[in-house]
Amino acid sequence: MAAVSVNDVWAVGSYQNSQGSGQTLIEHWNGTNWQVIPSPNPGATGNILGDVVAVSATDIWAVGAYQNDRSPDQTLIEHWNGTNWQIVSSPNMGTGSNELAGVVAVSATNLWAVGSYQNSGGSGQTLIEHWNGTSWQVVSSPNRGTSSNGLLGVAAVSATNIWAVGAYGAPSHSQTLIEHWNGTSWTVVSSPNRGTGDSSLKRVAAVSATNIWAVGAYGAPSGAQTLVEHWNGTSWQVVSSPNKGAGSNELAGVVAVSSTNIWAVGTYTNIYGLSQTLIEHWNGTSWQVVSSPNRGTGSNSLSNVAAVSSTNLWAVGDYANLQTLIEEYS
Repeated sequence: MAAVSVNDVWAVGSYQNSQGSGQTLIEHWNGTNWQVIPSPNPGATGNILGDVVAVSATDIWAVGAYQNDRSPDQTLIEHWNGTNWQIVSSPNMGTGSNELAGVVAVSATNLWAVGSYQNSGGSGQTLIEHWNGTSWQVVSSPNRGTSSNGLLGVAAVSATNIWAVGAYGAPSHSQTLIEHWNGTSWTVVSSPNRGTGDSSLKRVAAVSATNIWAVGAYGAPSGAQTLVEHWNGTSWQVVSSPNKGAGSNELAGVVAVSSTNIWAVGTYTNIYGLSQTLIEHWNGTSWQVVSSPNRGTGSNSLSNVAAVSSTNLWAVGDYANLQTLIEEYS
């Protein structure tokens, strides 16, 4: 999600057409209702958008991937100019699959998109692309270990202070991956892991240079549990975060309103084995679960969150048979 103002909010994702092909889905809040806005689809068999960022009301960017028949996925970047959505050419690495999962804007001529691509050995590698106001270009980014690496979220403090998060494959399980742009190059920054199972980070949000938050999940005997990590200007540290019920919990999106007002969204599994919405809030001292609604009697989940103001937030996800779910906090 991306919020420009109280009557200008965007959400992106995908839907399945009558032929069973994935199509881009873009919806807009005009202050009164949500409406589907036409968006292009370059892929014959699959199209998806994973993130959106707003520079201004007439300058919105969305990123994802598309596929033609059985060809590898390719990066997909679309732009809103105030009138319509158009595809903007974006590069790909190697001959395997490429996809973009997160995007952030420093300015109209300085955007970053992150994701992954498949190398010749079939392993995922980090993919970072940059918009300089004229074109999108791949910027070299590091990888950890010899197995798969991927980035899912990106946040900006300034033009010389960008953070990207994801996961990489360790010998027995995935581990958190955090990378930093200092204005010259991307480097891996050490990050902690919890438990002995898989750990991954999904999204990251910046308050200041010494106050960054990343959220995701780690593996535990009872299933995935929420994972929250914080950068204090010197190191990344795990911050205790609650879980609902006795089943799996994970956080998929985070937004920073201020140092004492951070929101994270995701999903947990209830006693009936159904996914339910999960929303947590940082008040400057601790993370606490905040009650959130669910639609119908089936599964519900939230994947991202955006803030219009400190008292007006939007969360997006899906419920039942992958129907759109949008929740507002006001």
